[in-house]
Parts: sequence; structure tokens; C-alpha cells
Amino acid sequence: MKALNLSLTGSLALALLAAGCSTMQSGQKSADADAAKTAAAPAEPAAPKMVRRKPASGLTSDQVGQALATKNAAKIRSALVGKTVTVELAKGDGKSWDASGVDGATFACRASESGFDGGEVTAKVRSYKPATKSQDASLELDNCSSNFALEAAPAAQSASAKPAAAAAAATTATAAAAAPAAKPAATGGAAKPGMDAQGNVIDSTKVEAGSGRTVKGINGYEGEITGNPAKNSKFTGLQIGMPMKQVTDIAGQPTDQGGYVTGKAWIPFYFGGDRHRFEMTYKGQGRLIFAGGGMGDYSSGNLIWIIHNPNETGYR
Repeated sequence: MKALNLSLTGSLALALLAAGCSTMQSGQKSADADAAKTAAAPAEPAAPKMVRRKPASGLTSDQVGQALATKNAAKIRSALVGKTVTVELAKGDGKSWDASGVDGATFACRASESGFDGGEVTAKVRSYKPATKSQDASLELDNCSSNFALEAAPAAQSASAKPAAAAAAATTATAAAAAPAAKPAATGGAAKPGMDAQGNVIDSTKVEAGSGRTVKGINGYEGEITGNPAKNSKFTGLQIGMPMKQVTDIAGQPTDQGGYVTGKAWIPFYFGGDRHRFEMTYKGQGRLIFAGGGMGDYSSGNLIWIIHNPNETGYR
């Protein structure tokens, strides 16, 4: 009887061991299948980014407006026809274009890039038509094509390489199955803080440095331009590096303004020019940021950041 009990006990142990092995094999196969599915899933494409493809050159919109203000057709033709200009175009009456910062004249395009729907354009003025009783003056540009374009997406992985990549990923996942799961990286949409997916600023107070395009301005200054200008915005006549007095001569006096201290002010023995910044807000246009001035002497600062925001309230 004792021998029989031992035999039964041994048989039961063998059965439990076999069941455990079967469960482990099943779990391993499930992990492999999950890893293969994860590897086969397409990666989320990176958010598109606008890049400059043509430099701004020639006359600014402010200089074009000054030439038109003479109201003398001969002088206007002499100042503008045959000259290169950089203007920010927006759709006007469906046949012509309005330009930010240019009053009393519309623009026509002798030729346009396929799909062109406005934006910063650098082109040569081909002709000028004076205003009539029913129509504004008109400047014809030789070619309308945006100075900016979406950055080209990286080439997609070839179909023949996908199975090998999936298999390699599955093998790696299997080897790491016993390790604790890594914390997933945070993912976000295409829009940046304070902006929408089209690159328009919707809340100036939330916009972060680096969210716009880097620009090299006058006198060796480098800065940033964020967002798209409002119609007839005076900001289009500004350049990074301009001193504050020149900026206010072009853009006028701000709706609100104020200074603040940057983190560099607290760095021991730091004597650089970016310890204090000064901000000007313009209702319906956006914000201008200056650096280089000191506490109580902000007027010596230079423009380092232009934030276009047609919905700007004007108050900080």
C-alpha cells in the first residue's frame, strides 16, 4: 500500500510539471506573437515642419509702402519696377493679392507656383498701374512662390526590408521579455504650445522659444520669427537685430509693454547681454521681444524674437 501511494504521488508530480512547461511554452509563443505585431505596426510619422527655401531680399514691404505714399506714378515706377521685393501676400478679391504693411495697392502675379495660397514671397516687380476711381493701384510680380515649404519626409523603409526588421524586433522583444517594461515615451500632436497645427499662434503667452524659424538679422544678430503675420501687420517691415527705437518708428507704439529677468541673470559671473528682456505687445499683431538692455535701460535692447498673432489681445 505504501509503494502504491508513492507511485501515485510521483505520477501526480510529473503531470503538474508537464502542465507547467506547457503553460510556459504557450506564454512564450504569445509574447513572440505580441512582439511581432508591435514590430509590424507602422511608426507614427513625424510632424511636418516649415523650412525656408528662399532668402528674403530686396525691398521690404515698409519700403514699398513708402514709395507708394509719394502718389507720383513716375517716381513709383522708378523706385519699384525692376526691383526685387519681399512681401507677405494674402488673398484679396480672388483676382489679386493684398500685402501686409502695404496700403493703397494690390499685387498681381504674372506666374504662380502650383498650389500657391499666399505667404512670404520674394519676386521682381514687372509693372505698375496707378489707381483709378474704382480700383487700387496694382503691382505685377514676375512669379509668386512661397519662400517656405514643408520639410521633406524621410524615405519610407522598403517593403523587402520590413519582414527582416519585424523579425529582428521580435527577437529583441523575446530576449527582453523577462525585463521590467520601460515607461512609454510621451507623445503629442503636431501642434506646439500656444500654436495650431498650421503654425499659427493662438496664445502668445504659451509660445515657447524654438517653436518658430531661426533668422539671421542685421548686425550679426540671430533671432526667431514665430507664427504667421496678420493682414497689413507692420511686423513684416521689421528685422531681427533692429534697435528698439527703429522698431517703434516702423511698428508704432505698443498696446502694452514690460520687462522681465531671464535665468541667465542668476548665473554667477555671467556678464552677457541676455540677462534681461523687454516685451512689447501689439493688439491684433503679436509680440516683440528685445534683449541686451539692462534693468532700467531697456531702450538699448535689440529685437531677437517676433511673434505674429492676429488674435493678440495686446495685454501681457
